[in-house]
Amino acid sequence: MKLKNILIVVKDIEKSKQFYHDLFGLDTVLDNDGNMILTEI
Repeated sequence: MKLKNILIVVKDIEKSKQFYHDLFGLDTVLDNDGNMILTEI
């Protein structure tokens, strides 16, 4: 199963990016001035 098109608004983007990487193994594929796309590889 894959997650698709989930929008999450956060206060600390770097902390959140690390959290989702550690918990789900998600990596950044696009970083556009705070709007990020994360995906499993």
